[in-house]
Amino acid sequence: KYKDYYLEIKGTVSQLKGNESENSKDDNIKPMDSALITIYSGDVPYSEFWTNKKGKCSFKLPLDKNFKIQISKEGFVTKYILVSTKMPETKKDVFSFSFDVDIFQELRGLDVSVLKKPIAKVSYNIPLEGFQYDVNYTNRINNDLKVMYKNYYKLQKIQIDTSYRDSTEIVPTI
Repeated sequence: KYKDYYLEIKGTVSQLKGNESENSKDDNIKPMDSALITIYSGDVPYSEFWTNKKGKCSFKLPLDKNFKIQISKEGFVTKYILVSTKMPETKKDVFSFSFDVDIFQELRGLDVSVLKKPIAKVSYNIPLEGFQYDVNYTNRINNDLKVMYKNYYKLQKIQIDTSYRDSTEIVPTI
């Protein structure tokens, strides 16, 4: 009997806001409603989904292909995840993989060139018999992402301080 094999991806997209010195990172994250998830097979759009009010989305990818998942929203940085659904013929089944991505508002002067590269790569791990992040790639890209986030928080603080100072300036009356 023929069976449909696929990889179901469940994603959660959140908006990162506030600054890194606040008590908990969780306080700085809110679900991203209506983020656009575009799936590419090669350079060709394969399908599109929108996140719901809780920032969640779910979709199925056929096995034995390569995909690029783009997470975007107007006015926010865009992030990518590469997913390879290639796997041994004898291991085919129905699989599930979850990801959490946070995106933040574009900030003038912030170098986001690191985001031209995927923030993660996912593929089938034979010993673990499931889909996993490429840990070596993740560790390398995370170092670059840390630098970008540090600059993001610094720039954001400068802009907040500047707008606060501008709004509290006392204008002398003549």
